[in-house]
Amino acid sequence: MTSKRQRHIASFGVSVKTAVQGKGVGRALINAALDLADNWLDIRRIEITTYTDNTGAIGLYKSLGFVIEGEMLDYAYRNGEYVNAYQMARIRKAKNG
Repeated sequence: MTSKRQRHIASFGVSVKTAVQGKGVGRALINAALDLADNWLDIRRIEITTYTDNTGAIGLYKSLGFVIEGEMLDYAYRNGEYVNAYQMARIRKAKNG
């Protein structure tokens, strides 16, 4: 259950098939989510987590206003080794300020 103090926060994940990566699918999906969050749900803060070596996703998220807030060490175990992840967030600016 979400705290009343954190109702303005949402998180999401996105995955795009390798065959269509780099063709605007991820950007379209995220833009649709941002439109919903900004204009219909009054979400102010959106959070996402991505592996630190996922440079394509990191670039996409940054281009959409997300910033890296921190790095989580040994976040996941992948292909026989631990990998780090970034915690990223986008905070919508107030319309009157």
